[in-house]
Amino acid sequence: MATPPKKVNVDLDAQIVERTRAELGGGTESDAAVVERALNAYLLGRLLDATHATAGLSEEDAQRLAYEELHAARRDRAEA
Repeated sequence: MATPPKKVNVDLDAQIVERTRAELGGGTESDAAVVERALNAYLLGRLLDATHATAGLSEEDAQRLAYEELHAARRDRAEA
């Protein structure tokens, strides 16, 4: 049985959250969901960069791999 994810509290400037919401189109999502989506997008970009730089993959292959990992992580979280 998986343990629930640990929660953390972060203080952010409200304007940054609203700008992020506008950029991501999360009009009805909670602030936490908007910030989580932004962090996931950032981390996905970093994963793409690192994968591409170290694996000798084409940009298309690196992007495919990153999306596969993202979807696997989401499936794992949904099953927990």
